Amino acid sequence: MARKLTRRSFLKVVGVSATTLAVAACAAPGPTAAPAEGAPSAERVEIEFMNWWGAHREALMDEAIANFHDMNSNVQVNNSVQPWDGRAERAATAVASNNPPALIMTQRVETYQFAHENLILPIDDYVQASGIDPDAIFYAGEINNQRWQGQLYSFPLPTGGGNTGQYFYNKTVLAEAGLDPETPVATWQELTEASRAITQKDDLGITVMGASPGGGPVGFGQWLYCNAGQFVSDDARTIMFDSEQGIETLEWMVDFTNEINGGIDNANEFFAGTSATSADHPYYNEKLGFMFTGVWQFGHLQATDPDMWADTSTWGVGQMPYNGNNADAAHAGVAGLSGSWGYVIPVSTPQDQADAAYQWLEFFGTHEQGGCLFLFNQGRPSPVAQCNENSAYYDDNPYWSVVLQSLASDVSVAVTPVQARINDVVGTVVDEAYFGQHAPADALAKGAEESQRILDEFWAG
Repeated sequence: MARKLTRRSFLKVVGVSATTLAVAACAAPGPTAAPAEGAPSAERVEIEFMNWWGAHREALMDEAIANFHDMNSNVQVNNSVQPWDGRAERAATAVASNNPPALIMTQRVETYQFAHENLILPIDDYVQASGIDPDAIFYAGEINNQRWQGQLYSFPLPTGGGNTGQYFYNKTVLAEAGLDPETPVATWQELTEASRAITQKDDLGITVMGASPGGGPVGFGQWLYCNAGQFVSDDARTIMFDSEQGIETLEWMVDFTNEINGGIDNANEFFAGTSATSADHPYYNEKLGFMFTGVWQFGHLQATDPDMWADTSTWGVGQMPYNGNNADAAHAGVAGLSGSWGYVIPVSTPQDQADAAYQWLEFFGTHEQGGCLFLFNQGRPSPVAQCNENSAYYDDNPYWSVVLQSLASDVSVAVTPVQARINDVVGTVVDEAYFGQHAPADALAKGAEESQRILDEFWAG
């Protein structure tokens, strides 16, 4: 699916002019969008864009930058691609530098930490001066990932959503179990019964698996929100995952694993030594019915098993199953709980460079010839809803409508700079429930108490 389009062919397929998004936002991108401190100087300003879009994506980024230069002669963007080793430390050092790159790619929790420490600039004044309405352009689950304490610090790219809101299923596996391969499961109860019909075991363990609910904070979190539960309060001050919905969720995960898969050790052993990017993964070998993964799996599927990709009678995509016994439950994803990327301007950036950095950020974040084209060439959805209506997406991906439904149902889970510590706690107590060390209710109560202490210490500091 990750195919290369020229700028001209992309716009022809989209069927809109190069300024459609900007017009919809009541402003044109680039130099006409005057920043709060005055428009960028007519003199050419050079900025460093520090990012981790390497490998084959570096050329795609260079193309987006060239498109920007075509329309913005007053700014020179230098594409500074970084190695992944020591990424977090490298970003933190750059942000705190007296001579930082003008724009730095950061993970959501890093953005929040830097904002909390007053190391980066909010972009609200720039956005207001430009006339852009981010809430009208971006999915709610995406733009809210870039807000901290009521201020906006970046535009999102790529999507944080689409990582936890859908699943892939193997139609051949379903058909061999006597199930309807054209009807994806919608609820926990349907998933349980389908997996019961699919799963086969021998003396050594599982030979064919229906599904594994997974674990860790994100695995638990995605099922929690499909049960109308909440990880933490909207202001990120009160832990809520030990609620009735949370207990019910973890009980279902544990019961499913024990009853269908014969325990967590069996489930873990089934996936040992393989990954969803390798041809020996059970999904590709008709040994796994349901695989819970993100939108990147489309590209992996196309690259790993092109014959399967080309034959939609062998695979399908559905939205994350919800608890059919809870009238308030619905399909959902947990955008931002599994991570999301933004691009921040350090406070020590000179004013002319900060203005130019926002100018590039706005183009890259909202323009068809910027981030929209950059993501399309990777077969990935954009956090800008209109970009995803490109008809070529539907031509390339038979399940594109499911992807868009998933993005629309994603929830921006509130997190703080100490989320990694909380995730460690949740991952531990979920494992303890799986291994029978604590009942699910007791495990979550323990995890909530420790997580609340971490949150309280953060906010008190």
